[in-house]
Amino acid sequence: MQIKATWDNKRFGGDYYRAVRVELIDDSGIHTAKYVDAEHFLNALNGAKVKEDNFCRIGKLPQHYYDGAIKRDSEMAISGKIQMIVPPAKTVVQFENTRYEIPFPALLFFYSIQKGKVMNTKIYALKGGQWNEKSVLYNYPYGNVNTSSHIVCWGTNVLPEVTDLQKLDVICSMFYTSPCNNDLYTAGKSTVWKIENLRNVFEQLKKRQNFPDEILVNSGKGTVGSLWKDF
Repeated sequence: MQIKATWDNKRFGGDYYRAVRVELIDDSGIHTAKYVDAEHFLNALNGAKVKEDNFCRIGKLPQHYYDGAIKRDSEMAISGKIQMIVPPAKTVVQFENTRYEIPFPALLFFYSIQKGKVMNTKIYALKGGQWNEKSVLYNYPYGNVNTSSHIVCWGTNVLPEVTDLQKLDVICSMFYTSPCNNDLYTAGKSTVWKIENLRNVFEQLKKRQNFPDEILVNSGKGTVGSLWKDF
């Protein structure tokens, strides 16, 4: 049996994220389709039991979930990999003892989860406002992310157990609100600017409403679609 889920913008008053068309195709080739509320569908997906050795590809979902593959073991603990893309935004960050309101580019969070524990988080920057598998991966432009491995340094933060996918929203928020300094920031590699101190980068960017995508540095890691080649 095959199950196909399509997010539909023609139902529920045109709200793209509220309607899911779920189609079942049995072994005889018979199609059965039904529209369901998106929230109910997500709850069913989060609670679904799958074989321990099999991963379930989740595809594109609302609330920034770009793609992923997860499984639950016999104790219902989640393992897998999840991609989330957070759109560009201007937000407040804490740099040492100073608060700055600065613009961020779109960010791709790539979570590796084992039995409910986030083993590592990689972050890449993306250009523009629309993305697909061919979107190029760029270095994260500020601190707290290694420009070679792209892994986040969480410092003293204690990440919550991932009992459902919504916990990843919490972790994303934790990243934006985590204090930062010059650690892991590299002039000319975090951005094309040869500015040695991240504070001076923030001083430049606090005057801008939108992040200048032209200062991003290609990560050399390929595209959004490349992240799945090893999984």
